Amino acid sequence: MSLAGVRIVELGGRSVSLAGRLLADLGAEVVLVEPPGGAALRQDAPYLDDEPGTERGFGHLYLNANKRSVVLDLDDADDRDRFAALLATADALLEATPVGWLAERDLSPERLRELRPGLIQCSVTPFGLTTPWRARRANDLIAGAAGGLIQVSGEPRGTPVQGGAQPSYCMASLAATSAICIALHQREHTPDPPGIHIDLSLQEATVLSVMQTANPSIWQWHKRIPTRPGLSTAMACKDGKYVGHLVRPDRFDAFLAWADALGIDHGMTSEDWRWARLDAPRKDNPVAETTLAIAAAVTRDEFVAGALEADIVCLPVLDFPDLEREPQFSENQQFFSVRHDQLDRELGFVRSPIDAFDDPVHVRRAPLLGEDQALLDQLPDVPSAAAAVGAGDRPEARPERALAGLRVVDFGWVLAAPIGTRILASFGAEVIRVESSTKPDSMRSQIGPDGKPDPDLGGLYNVINAGKKSLAVDLSTPAGLELVKDLIATADVVVNNFRPGALDRMGLGYDALRALKPDIVLLNLPGAHRQGPWARRPSMGNILMAASGFNMLTGFPGERPRGVGIPYPDFTSPHLLVAAILSALRERRASGRGQQIHLTQLTGVLGLLGAEWMRYKATGEQPPRNANRDPNFAPHGVYPAQAPHPDDPARDAWIAIAVRGEAQWRALCTALDAPEMSTDERFATHAVRKRNEDALDAWLGAATARRDKWRLADELQAAGLMAAAVEDLRDMLEIDPQLPDHYQQVRQPVAPNTDIPIDREAARWLGTQHDLERAPGLGEHSQWVVQELLGRSDEEFGQLLLDNVIT
Repeated sequence: MSLAGVRIVELGGRSVSLAGRLLADLGAEVVLVEPPGGAALRQDAPYLDDEPGTERGFGHLYLNANKRSVVLDLDDADDRDRFAALLATADALLEATPVGWLAERDLSPERLRELRPGLIQCSVTPFGLTTPWRARRANDLIAGAAGGLIQVSGEPRGTPVQGGAQPSYCMASLAATSAICIALHQREHTPDPPGIHIDLSLQEATVLSVMQTANPSIWQWHKRIPTRPGLSTAMACKDGKYVGHLVRPDRFDAFLAWADALGIDHGMTSEDWRWARLDAPRKDNPVAETTLAIAAAVTRDEFVAGALEADIVCLPVLDFPDLEREPQFSENQQFFSVRHDQLDRELGFVRSPIDAFDDPVHVRRAPLLGEDQALLDQLPDVPSAAAAVGAGDRPEARPERALAGLRVVDFGWVLAAPIGTRILASFGAEVIRVESSTKPDSMRSQIGPDGKPDPDLGGLYNVINAGKKSLAVDLSTPAGLELVKDLIATADVVVNNFRPGALDRMGLGYDALRALKPDIVLLNLPGAHRQGPWARRPSMGNILMAASGFNMLTGFPGERPRGVGIPYPDFTSPHLLVAAILSALRERRASGRGQQIHLTQLTGVLGLLGAEWMRYKATGEQPPRNANRDPNFAPHGVYPAQAPHPDDPARDAWIAIAVRGEAQWRALCTALDAPEMSTDERFATHAVRKRNEDALDAWLGAATARRDKWRLADELQAAGLMAAAVEDLRDMLEIDPQLPDHYQQVRQPVAPNTDIPIDREAARWLGTQHDLERAPGLGEHSQWVVQELLGRSDEEFGQLLLDNVIT
């Protein structure tokens, strides 16, 4: 596989376990260093057959597959020496230890550079290594609250919800995966490479996932706070089952024809297409009313079939039993089993999120605790500091130059692919967008600061296309197609997220590209696989989220299965895109061959639900919706609180709290001035609290409802507890002391006095300031591409303009 020969040491917890798994799936040797008794993930419920044990947790069995396990007590001097010897052979250290924990054990970053001068260290912490909140604690719930995701998820007037399958942990692990692949690329292209320390916080990784729903420009320009349900959707049909859907303006006539065929009186004509725009008012919207009427008249499967006929974005909201019956997944071999002899079981698995290459990912069961201890006996002696020649004199690694020299031709539209290529551009790749003024990307119609659509000033457009170049060309003309082919002949990578077959119909399929550039890497990012009944359906991230089974793990029983308020796959796929491309380029350096990668958004998000799927296959029962609860914590949830803005009664205020174990429970009761509750017979132990969780949540909600969410979070964190205010967009931009450096202001030449807020990348090269370049104006670099890059004359460029080839 692509990362064969790379050794990665993993140390820490759940926030990096997915990253280690993905890097192992790509071929790296990932060595999980565990304390006596096993890493924290092994201790987490739920368990196989509900029997606790270090080999029985579903999270461990799924997320630690393909890894190796050694046991070392880093509080023991001899074991620290063995750990140092292991690191001296490693390419990267992936760790989630508390800030300062390694340094206290004589394993500071400086010491690690002595052991391995070119080591890549990726530290994933709740709130970053150098921030005001660096000592605070968090799990997925707390990160989701502080990162703005929970505030935009759930029913409009209900309790905000945490996503199923721990999305903040997933976002952090995905960001760590792409960052390590970027750092490996940088190291392998740098003479005498320096060490790199990547600082990545759970909070910032989560903030990036809300860049569409809660784009910073919404508050900075329009003083509006996005609310629940965000961009999530789930509409009930006649049979009580649900669909996710989106009626687009370019399919409006087909939508009306569908309604007419069902005999639904809608009172609209083709001239009413504006009601189908994403920014159209929801109240008294005839498109919404007509869609509800259609749903009331047909079953879920009939609705999906009718939408397919009208080419409307639509997929069903599915649970796990539905997935098992759905031909789309069986045809694409989405599910399989792995034998675990020691447990005498076949364990259910889903395809790896990164399984996108001709050489498929092979899955090996999770290691037994300490199963690979013999690996430590094969290590060389620990090098002395004096032997690490030049360890402190190496040049600084600059993040904005990490991918310098890499050229990417980007056909990506809307979100998923453009966010992926933005990451490449942020770290120094030359990314050239191929677009057209005659058929612009819908992101070019985002509203600007004056509330009107603008091709260059839209807030979301500027975030997801930072640092790129723009070539505006009409690909329907022979001259335009020839121009783009000439550009591809100079490139390393081509990216698209068209429906399967679209690139071939344009004359730019893989065989055609390989004829232009034999070692080209082509990455396809379709929504729902390249084959199967859904392959050619239009799709959007929130619709794919609904069809993956994610929505049925999220929220409260009895509420509609909305999922979370973001198009989740649009934010998970970009990191997979980066890791896949850089792995393919690494393989190309070894073999001289390019390749075609088929990275599916649906497989990508379903692969994040693997532990839940394994539980389903073991029990035969759909896992319950999480209802903001976790089997390892009690209490664990989102509770009402007070906001510091009494002048704004529309704001709803909440606090997230997570408590594990009896000592933390007593600390919570003390912090809330209710020490007597710690001995209340309903709540005396974790097991009893879980049995009485409704009463527990009711008591805690009453205790928090009168308190300021920020002050209470401060007090609980000071008491050693996990807590955070549930932040909305205004909070993140104006109040949170962590996030001022997360946002950056850029300006466009068309409006030189207008600040445009954009998100920086979550992964930071520690010790550097990583500023991003602004997004390109439409066609801003067309002349540069045609004349400077491709060597066409002034006359040739002028003719292309006259012929409307350059648009």
